[in-house]
Amino acid sequence: MNKQTPIKVILCIILLAGSTFLYLAISRTIDTINFIKTSQLTKGYIYDFETENSRDSNGDKSRNKYTKVLFVDDDGNNVRIRSSSSTSFTTDRIGDEVEVRYITGKSEEARISSFFSDMWGLTLLFGLFGIIFTAPGFILVWNLVYDIIFNIKNR
Repeated sequence: MNKQTPIKVILCIILLAGSTFLYLAISRTIDTINFIKTSQLTKGYIYDFETENSRDSNGDKSRNKYTKVLFVDDDGNNVRIRSSSSTSFTTDRIGDEVEVRYITGKSEEARISSFFSDMWGLTLLFGLFGIIFTAPGFILVWNLVYDIIFNIKNR
Protein backbone atom coordinates (compact mmCIF):
# COMPACT_ATOMS: atom_id res chain seq x y z
CA MET A 1 0.00 0.00 0.00
CA ASN A 2 1.35 3.38 -1.02
CA LYS A 3 1.98 5.97 1.74
CA GLN A 4 -0.28 8.42 -0.07
CA THR A 5 -3.22 6.00 -0.28
CA PRO A 6 -4.75 6.97 3.11
CA ILE A 7 -4.50 10.64 2.15
CA LYS A 8 -6.22 9.94 -1.15
CA VAL A 9 -8.98 8.00 0.61
CA ILE A 10 -9.52 10.88 3.05
CA LEU A 11 -9.60 13.40 0.20
CA CYS A 12 -12.13 11.23 -1.65
CA ILE A 13 -14.34 11.18 1.44
CA ILE A 14 -13.99 14.96 1.72
CA LEU A 15 -14.93 15.28 -1.98
CA LEU A 16 -17.99 13.10 -1.39
CA ALA A 17 -19.02 15.22 1.62
CA GLY A 18 -18.46 18.43 -0.34
CA SER A 19 -20.47 17.13 -3.28
CA THR A 20 -23.31 16.22 -0.92
CA PHE A 21 -23.28 19.71 0.61
CA LEU A 22 -23.27 21.28 -2.87
CA TYR A 23 -26.19 19.08 -3.91
CA LEU A 24 -28.13 20.18 -0.80
CA ALA A 25 -27.29 23.83 -1.48
CA ILE A 26 -28.49 23.60 -5.09
CA SER A 27 -31.61 21.69 -4.06
CA ARG A 28 -32.48 24.24 -1.35
CA THR A 29 -31.81 27.11 -3.75
CA ILE A 30 -34.28 25.66 -6.25
CA ASP A 31 -36.84 25.07 -3.48
CA THR A 32 -36.46 28.62 -2.15
CA ILE A 33 -36.72 30.19 -5.61
CA ASN A 34 -39.85 28.14 -6.35
CA PHE A 35 -41.26 29.13 -2.96
CA ILE A 36 -40.63 32.81 -3.71
CA LYS A 37 -42.22 32.51 -7.18
CA THR A 38 -45.40 30.84 -5.88
CA SER A 39 -45.80 32.64 -2.58
CA GLN A 40 -47.49 35.85 -1.59
CA LEU A 41 -45.86 38.62 0.38
CA THR A 42 -47.70 40.09 3.33
CA LYS A 43 -47.02 41.93 6.55
CA GLY A 44 -46.83 40.20 9.87
CA TYR A 45 -46.17 41.36 13.39
CA ILE A 46 -43.93 39.94 16.08
CA TYR A 47 -46.13 38.87 18.98
CA ASP A 48 -43.73 36.83 21.12
CA PHE A 49 -40.33 35.23 21.49
CA GLU A 50 -39.92 31.57 22.32
CA THR A 51 -36.89 31.04 24.52
CA GLU A 52 -35.08 27.74 24.44
CA ASN A 53 -32.42 26.88 27.01
CA SER A 54 -29.55 24.67 25.95
CA ARG A 55 -26.06 23.70 26.99
CA ASP A 56 -22.94 23.72 24.88
CA SER A 57 -20.26 21.02 24.91
CA ASN A 58 -18.63 22.66 27.95
CA GLY A 59 -21.88 22.55 29.91
CA ASP A 60 -22.40 26.32 29.73
CA LYS A 61 -26.00 27.45 29.50
CA SER A 62 -27.23 29.49 26.59
CA ARG A 63 -30.61 30.97 25.74
CA ASN A 64 -31.79 31.08 22.17
CA LYS A 65 -34.78 33.08 21.01
CA TYR A 66 -37.13 32.16 18.20
CA THR A 67 -39.31 34.96 16.87
CA LYS A 68 -43.04 34.30 16.72
CA VAL A 69 -45.03 36.16 14.09
CA LEU A 70 -48.73 36.66 13.50
CA PHE A 71 -50.12 37.45 10.04
CA VAL A 72 -53.46 37.30 8.26
CA ASP A 73 -53.64 35.11 5.16
CA ASP A 74 -55.82 35.78 2.09
CA ASP A 75 -58.69 33.77 3.63
CA GLY A 76 -58.72 36.13 6.62
CA ASN A 77 -57.28 33.54 9.02
CA ASN A 78 -54.87 34.60 11.75
CA VAL A 79 -51.77 32.47 11.28
CA ARG A 80 -49.00 32.12 13.83
CA ILE A 81 -45.54 30.99 12.78
CA ARG A 82 -42.16 30.66 14.44
CA SER A 83 -38.88 31.57 12.79
CA SER A 84 -36.79 28.59 11.77
CA SER A 85 -33.62 30.25 13.02
CA SER A 86 -32.76 31.31 16.53
CA THR A 87 -30.52 33.94 17.99
CA SER A 88 -29.13 34.67 21.41
CA PHE A 89 -29.53 38.40 20.81
CA THR A 90 -32.20 40.26 18.92
CA THR A 91 -33.01 43.90 18.36
CA ASP A 92 -36.57 43.05 17.32
CA ARG A 93 -39.39 43.95 19.66
CA ILE A 94 -42.94 42.74 20.10
CA GLY A 95 -45.13 44.67 17.69
CA ASP A 96 -42.40 45.13 15.06
CA GLU A 97 -43.56 44.61 11.49
CA VAL A 98 -41.91 41.88 9.39
CA GLU A 99 -42.47 40.57 5.87
CA VAL A 100 -43.90 37.08 5.57
CA ARG A 101 -44.14 34.85 2.51
CA TYR A 102 -46.75 32.09 2.30
CA ILE A 103 -48.43 29.90 -0.30
CA THR A 104 -52.21 30.06 -0.42
CA GLY A 105 -53.64 27.02 1.31
CA LYS A 106 -50.34 26.32 3.08
CA SER A 107 -50.20 29.31 5.41
CA GLU A 108 -48.66 27.25 8.24
CA GLU A 109 -45.57 26.74 6.08
CA ALA A 110 -44.94 30.49 5.83
CA ARG A 111 -41.46 31.95 6.14
CA ILE A 112 -40.36 35.26 7.55
CA SER A 113 -38.85 36.79 4.43
CA SER A 114 -37.35 39.79 6.17
CA PHE A 115 -35.20 37.38 8.21
CA PHE A 116 -32.41 36.49 5.81
CA SER A 117 -31.51 33.31 7.67
CA ASP A 118 -35.08 31.96 7.41
CA MET A 119 -35.01 32.25 3.63
CA TRP A 120 -31.37 31.67 2.66
CA GLY A 121 -29.32 30.84 5.78
CA LEU A 122 -29.21 27.04 5.50
CA THR A 123 -28.68 27.25 1.74
CA LEU A 124 -25.64 29.48 2.19
CA LEU A 125 -24.28 27.25 4.94
CA PHE A 126 -24.57 24.15 2.73
CA GLY A 127 -22.97 26.03 -0.16
CA LEU A 128 -20.07 27.24 1.98
CA PHE A 129 -19.36 23.76 3.34
CA GLY A 130 -19.73 22.36 -0.16
CA ILE A 131 -17.09 24.70 -1.55
CA ILE A 132 -14.73 24.19 1.39
CA PHE A 133 -14.95 20.39 1.22
CA THR A 134 -15.08 20.05 -2.56
CA ALA A 135 -11.98 22.15 -3.35
CA PRO A 136 -9.43 19.67 -1.87
CA GLY A 137 -11.29 16.83 -3.61
CA PHE A 138 -11.05 18.55 -6.99
CA ILE A 139 -7.33 19.11 -6.42
CA LEU A 140 -6.97 15.38 -5.77
CA VAL A 141 -8.90 14.48 -8.93
CA TRP A 142 -6.84 16.96 -10.95
CA ASN A 143 -3.61 15.42 -9.64
CA LEU A 144 -4.82 11.88 -10.35
CA VAL A 145 -5.82 12.76 -13.91
CA TYR A 146 -2.48 14.54 -14.42
CA ASP A 147 -0.57 11.49 -13.08
CA ILE A 148 -2.50 9.15 -15.38
CA ILE A 149 -1.86 11.33 -18.45
CA PHE A 150 1.81 11.81 -17.50
CA ASN A 151 2.30 8.03 -17.04
CA ILE A 152 0.65 7.28 -20.41
CA LYS A 153 2.89 9.77 -22.21
CA ASN A 154 6.06 8.35 -20.62
CA ARG A 155 5.41 4.75 -21.66
